Amino acid sequence: MSCTEEFPDHLLSLIKTSKYVHVATSSKDCVPSVSLMNYTYIPKEKSYKDDKSENAYIIFATLDNTEKYDNMLTNPTVSLLFHDWITANSISVRKTELSRSGTPTQSDVATPKEGPIVKSTPSHPSKLLNLLQELNQSELNQMSATIRGHATTIQPNSDESNYYKSLLLKTNPDAGVFILAENTVIVKVKIESAKVTDSENHTAIYD
Repeated sequence: MSCTEEFPDHLLSLIKTSKYVHVATSSKDCVPSVSLMNYTYIPKEKSYKDDKSENAYIIFATLDNTEKYDNMLTNPTVSLLFHDWITANSISVRKTELSRSGTPTQSDVATPKEGPIVKSTPSHPSKLLNLLQELNQSELNQMSATIRGHATTIQPNSDESNYYKSLLLKTNPDAGVFILAENTVIVKVKIESAKVTDSENHTAIYD
C-alpha cells in the first residue's frame, strides 16, 4: 500500500497542485545540492501499466549532464520540499491535477522530438497589483511539506519514459522545451514519508 493513502487531503492538495518542487540530492561524498523543478504527482492508479508496485510517484525531468542526475545514480535517496507560505489561493500559480486529465493514449505519448510547446503569458502588472490589494489575509496558505523518497531514472526513449513524459507535459505545458530536450531523463521518486509544518510550528509526520 502506498504511504500516500494515509496523507490528509490538505497535504495531497499541496503535492498535486504546487507549480514547483525543490529537489535535494547528495553526492557520494555527502555534498548536498538543491534544484527547483517542474514536476507531476502520479497516484498509483496512473502509474505505468507494467508497474505492479502500487506506489505513488513524483515525476520530473532532468538533463543527463547535471550534478543532480549524477547524485541520484550514486545515492537514490532524495528529499522534496513543497511549500506555499506566501501565495494566496486566488492568485498563486497552479497547475491542473493529473486526476482531472485523462490517461494518455498511444497517440498522445510524446517522443523526444514532438509534443506541445506552449508559451506562458504573464499577467499584466496592474492586474496582479489589484489582486494583491484586494487580498484577504485569511486566504493565505501557510504550510510546507518535506517528502523523503527513492529516485529511479527511467531508460530514455522507452515506453515508460514516453508515458511519463506525456503526463509531465500535460501538467507543465510551459516547460515543453526542457522536457523534450534530447538529453532529458525522466526520474520517478517513490514517496516513502512526509513531514508537514505550518506557520505555527505544528508538525505532523506520515510514513
